[in-house]
Amino acid sequence: MISKIERIPITDKSYPFASAEKYCNLSDCGYEETEYYMRGTANVYRSAAYQGDVEVRTPDAPYINRFITRAPREPAKCSGNVIIEIINPTSFMEIDRMWILGHKQFLRNGDIYIGITSKPNTIAKLIAFNRERYGCLSWKNPTPNIPFPFTSADTKNEKRIQVLPDLDISYEPGLFWDMLTDLAWLIRSDDPINPMKDYPRDCICLTGWSQSACYLFRYVNSFAYRPEVARGSRVFDGYLAGGGVREVVTPVNQYESLEVPNTKLYRIETVNEPYIAVQTESENAKFGAWRTMRQDSDLPDFKYRLYEVTGASHDTVYSYVDYYKNDPDLIRIDHLPSYIGKHKHGNDYPSYLLFGAAYRNLFNWIRTGVAPARCDRIPTDAQGENRKDAFGNTIGGLRTCLLNYPTGRYCRTSDVEIGRYFVDPSSNKDDVFGYQEAFSAAMLQELYGTLANYCELITKDTQEQISKGFIIKEDGEELIRLALALASQRGLK
Repeated sequence: MISKIERIPITDKSYPFASAEKYCNLSDCGYEETEYYMRGTANVYRSAAYQGDVEVRTPDAPYINRFITRAPREPAKCSGNVIIEIINPTSFMEIDRMWILGHKQFLRNGDIYIGITSKPNTIAKLIAFNRERYGCLSWKNPTPNIPFPFTSADTKNEKRIQVLPDLDISYEPGLFWDMLTDLAWLIRSDDPINPMKDYPRDCICLTGWSQSACYLFRYVNSFAYRPEVARGSRVFDGYLAGGGVREVVTPVNQYESLEVPNTKLYRIETVNEPYIAVQTESENAKFGAWRTMRQDSDLPDFKYRLYEVTGASHDTVYSYVDYYKNDPDLIRIDHLPSYIGKHKHGNDYPSYLLFGAAYRNLFNWIRTGVAPARCDRIPTDAQGENRKDAFGNTIGGLRTCLLNYPTGRYCRTSDVEIGRYFVDPSSNKDDVFGYQEAFSAAMLQELYGTLANYCELITKDTQEQISKGFIIKEDGEELIRLALALASQRGLK
């Protein structure tokens, strides 16, 4: 239960971590960024016997968390769409990846964005950034005297990917489930402490990237339809999961981190609200995804679309490096994201243009009941590897002109120095940040002749994708400009 919402003042010397005002000039877009403390109590849950269900382990543990809002300065200009993001914690830094990928659409549409801290492992970096601002955050473990049922050696020897290096007996990530539910119900309400009470809030969707998408999977599977959570209605009107890693099943509390999950939890089994999953080439088949594949559906208890974005890797130059604009604050705390591959150019496939359409499609689906178009899946071999064309690019999937009329090759992995890839320090491959490699000018001339001819080809292709609903018109125009710039830089005249 939330007991208090407290606005955190923003000054020239004290402002939110990774502030979008710095990166996106929100004020110039008529938007305002605001940050809040969220104080209350939450239950810690444990797995029950039946198919991934949960039950209360420890009730009413106190916490202090934070969330950030980005909304039109004038409520009358708000669309009524609310996006709540489970901020990604995997790198021990707050990464609001779904904001990064979707903010262009949110800003032009007048949507409300809310990002909530999802795991206490990021608090150390928040405090390093600004102790006065974030030093009060608290996710204390209500049972610190109960030891973990495993040792540190057990976690290091464990081969399953769901064991992440952020276990700490002093805090409890399992407090998050009630925090998320209570925040969603508060945003829906007209409670005086709701910071969005003056805005239209017609549709509320939950979103998350990578590990946070795994939190979203677990929430849908274990929490969203519990009677005390749903309260006779629905917590969220829809879901958009990005870059989800199927082998990661988020434990309901950290004491269960080494337990073998119920097989039901590796994929969405039932969802009564529209649900769109958007995967890149890094996760569409790897990390167990090819074994847990679901078909698109319009059934009342399984409203589901899967878009597999061909060309993109999990991290890209745009979404993981350039967005942060070489931020001196992140340099100061030694946590500026970078490309660590040995290749000249990291993968910079513009997947954000497809995420904009995915969010639009989700909200249209929620509001009208009309499901979006389906797209081809990426075909894989018996080992789950994506099949390639003669150029070395992956075939199938959700495509753009950059692959239908390529001027280069996009790869999902990069060669790295051993020890640099944080998921597997023993590997010389980074499985989540690929690279791109240009074709020669001679090859481009042989393929397309002239830049003018290439422009005609990609314009027609992009118009087709716009007609199918996979790209928004404004983003299609940006895509054409980007593709032409790449072709020109690579020598097509």
